[in-house]
This record gives sequence, structure tokens and C-alpha cells, in this order.
Amino acid sequence: MFSLMKRNLTLYFKDRSGLFFSILSSLIVLGLYIVFLKNGMFKNWSEVPHTVKVLDPWLIGGMLSVTATTTTLAGINRLVKDREQQQLQDFLITLVKPFLIQLGYFLSAVVIGIIMQIIVFLTAWGYFAYSDNIEVETNVFLPLLGLAIINAFSASAISLLVVTFIKKLTTLSTVSSIISTASGFFSGIYIPIGSLPTFAQTLIKIYPGSYSASLYRRLLMNNQLSSSFKHLSNNELIDFKKQLGIGYQWQSMTSSTQEFSVLIIALLAALLIVAFKSFFENRLRKDRRL
Repeated sequence: MFSLMKRNLTLYFKDRSGLFFSILSSLIVLGLYIVFLKNGMFKNWSEVPHTVKVLDPWLIGGMLSVTATTTTLAGINRLVKDREQQQLQDFLITLVKPFLIQLGYFLSAVVIGIIMQIIVFLTAWGYFAYSDNIEVETNVFLPLLGLAIINAFSASAISLLVVTFIKKLTTLSTVSSIISTASGFFSGIYIPIGSLPTFAQTLIKIYPGSYSASLYRRLLMNNQLSSSFKHLSNNELIDFKKQLGIGYQWQSMTSSTQEFSVLIIALLAALLIVAFKSFFENRLRKDRRL
């Protein structure tokens, strides 16, 4: 299993073009924000003191959610490639159990997701520290790393679930393009959730990645929100959070505990479905041999 993980990680990081395209969605998000979105959002929230220092961390939170989605999917795509090129069949005839083989693909995607989230965070933080003089408190680094790990596990599990139903590289390419494009929308970056119709808001609220974006925003924006809204009413703060996806309105606003629970439930549910699918496929394969 560990040899398979090492192989997958080596192949991913050696493929420079594939590595670049796996974070392209995050880079596009950053570019769109700088060129188009930033000025419009600044005007909409100009009454909030230090608006830029509030909005920049908001974007970083969304970027990290997108990064986890796209890079873990790119990492676990190796499973489809190996299946189509018959390399997976070579692994299956060894003494290694099929479960451990799938676990190897899954864990390599988790490692990729963690590393790439860290790289994207440092890149975005470095840019905004230079351009807008934003600061990230050192006491949030450890919680950010913990969230990056949980987010990578959750995103990898969902990616594994998607990939287990894909047999062809052509289908994989199409699905990957759709997910990469849609992830920015579902993380509430291209258009803030408060500006969308009810149906679109509901779609975002049932997407697990939107909750990781909210959790990141809570961590990165907490101190600045307290500072910027200290002379404004609590209702204005709540409205700001509703509009920008820092928590989501169901019967009441979601808490960080509830959002964390969504990621854990998504992780466990996806792995459970994959495990059942693998179990029934193995049983069917054995029955055919009899």
C-alpha cells in the first residue's frame, strides 16, 4: 500500500502540467477576484471598515475549498488511468487485498490535497500581504492545518466515490472539467451566496465543500470581523455573514461544529458507499469464477 502511495505521489508531482492544471481553478478564482470581483464587492461593502482586509481572507477560504476538491480529484484520477491501462489488474493479482489498493489511492490523494492547500494558502497569503498588507495571526496556523487535513480526507473520499463509477479516461476528463469549473461556484466565490436565487443557494448548501469554505473563512476572518464590525450592529454582522457564506441559513445559521460535522459525515458516507460497492463487485467476481 505504501509503495503504491509513493508511486502515485511521485507520478503526480512529476507531471508538472497536470499539477498546474489541478490548481488552475484556484488560480482562476484569484485572477477573477483581482481583476473583476474585488472592486464590485468593495463598493457593496464600503461601509464596513477595512473592507479589503475582510474580503481578502474571505477569498482565501474559498480558494482552499476549491483546491482540496480539484487536487484530490486529480490525485485519485490515477485509479482510472491504471484501470484503463490494465495496471490495476496487475495490482489485483498480487497478494495485496483490493481494499488496501483502494486505500493506497485514497491516502495518496489525501497527502496531495494537504500539500496543495498549504501551497495555495501561502501563495494567496503572500500576494495579499504584499498588495493589501493583510495579516494572518500565528495562532490560527495550527487550526488551519487541522482543517486542511480534514478537508483533504473529505474531498478525497468524495473524489474516490466519483471515480469508482468512471471506467474511461474520456469520461474522466469531462467529469473533471465540470467539477473543476463548478467548484468555484459551489464554494460561493464567483457570486456570493446572498446574491443568488433560493434554488442556487440550496445547491450550494448541500455541497460539502461549501462548509469547508465557511470553516476556513471563520478561522481567517474572525479577528478582522470583530474589529471591523465593532461599531456596527450585530444584525449587520449577521447579514454580512449570510451574504458571503460564513455560515449558512437553514432554520438558523449553521455553527462551526455543524459545518465540521458535515465534512465528517460526507467522508464516512462516501467511504461507506465505496466499501459496499467494492464488496459486491468482489463477491460477484468470485461467483463468476465458481
